[in-house]
Amino acid sequence: MSSWRNKIGSLFLTHQRQLESIVRKRVGSRETAADIVQDVFARVLVAGSRGSADDDRRVLFASVRNAAVEHHRTQHRHNRLMAAFLPEQYAAETPSPENRLEAHQALSALDKALGELSPRCRDIFILRRVHGLSNEAIARRHGISINSVEKHIARALRHCQTYLADHFGPR
Repeated sequence: MSSWRNKIGSLFLTHQRQLESIVRKRVGSRETAADIVQDVFARVLVAGSRGSADDDRRVLFASVRNAAVEHHRTQHRHNRLMAAFLPEQYAAETPSPENRLEAHQALSALDKALGELSPRCRDIFILRRVHGLSNEAIARRHGISINSVEKHIARALRHCQTYLADHFGPR
């Protein structure tokens, strides 16, 4: 391994500038080119020798060209995806005071609606909708059938929908 490290170190010192120049022409950035070349050298170091010094040099040059092409493709794909976003999608939307008040009122109304349910029905609904437990896990926890769990969830949903519709009226 030590002789391979010496060999790859020598290849790095001999060809670093030339390899970075090749990559820089493809990616347009000196810093990115240096990073790509260094990454390739690290991978080649781990991979080990391919035989003769000429073979190792060819593998190194081919690996650097391939890494530059892959970086270019990745950047192109990233730029294409980012161009699909609208500017308003970048910024986190801050709700208006009216929207915050409306959301707070809706949560309060939902909390009141849940408070009107039986403790078991409320617990089953929360376990399913808030905590994401499966109907089977809830049935085991409460010692009831899965069908009963489904009926409790449906009852809770109907009650909350009715309560919220009465509270907020038609929209």
